[in-house]
Amino acid sequence: MIKILLSLCCLQIQFTLHSSINELTKNDCTYQDGRFGTINLSQVGLKHGTPAFRHIRQDDYFYSYNPCYPFSEEPTCINVAMCQTFKDESVSYVLGFNSIVTWSISVDGQATLVYSAIDRQAIVNLVCSQDLDQLIVNGEYERKHYNLTLLSKCACWNQC
Repeated sequence: MIKILLSLCCLQIQFTLHSSINELTKNDCTYQDGRFGTINLSQVGLKHGTPAFRHIRQDDYFYSYNPCYPFSEEPTCINVAMCQTFKDESVSYVLGFNSIVTWSISVDGQATLVYSAIDRQAIVNLVCSQDLDQLIVNGEYERKHYNLTLLSKCACWNQC
């Protein structure tokens, strides 16, 4: 009887810890870390369906990105966090959704967001900067895998 009770206790604790981890990583807006504090990107993203960073050119493509709030760019990118469009706007690809994202924090506090879509992945490196918000498209480092850098004061711990 005691063994059963202990097993139920441990399962409950394990489930609770798993749930709290999912709560922290279910979106790209905020992240709380016991060591470093909070990153809150809600002031970077625009709320009315327009991306904060629109048509940033890299090679033959334009990239649009909006943390926290989804935007749409016809015909393919509907309610997304990130979109890639060919320069003549003949084709576009979803690079990630605000709800399908993972936060990664290094031991020295560098934060990275990893966005996923059906067959693509985009990494956004957050860099603490007191200058105006800026998105740098570093490019496609592997087929269908993209790397970008977001510079913002809201990428700093406990700033926004």
